[in-house]
Amino acid sequence: MEQAVHWLAGALGVPLINWLKRRFGLSGKPAVWLTLAVSAVLGALSLLLTARLDWSALTPEELLAALGQVLAAAILAYELLKGE
Repeated sequence: MEQAVHWLAGALGVPLINWLKRRFGLSGKPAVWLTLAVSAVLGALSLLLTARLDWSALTPEELLAALGQVLAAAILAYELLKGE
């Protein structure tokens, strides 16, 4: 279940990222940085939702794993939606 939350957060992040890119007129490298920033926030939120975010016991590996899963899900969802 914990993994599903990270993937769901990434999939739901795609509309948010697209909206922010349109709102601020971003493309290229700035859009990539925006995607990373949103993924980091969504990764932290997904850790919080799964009750894994304990600031005293949080390891860099857990945070990077959540970021990676959210980012991978966002990229996958974007590519699937782009193909339509």
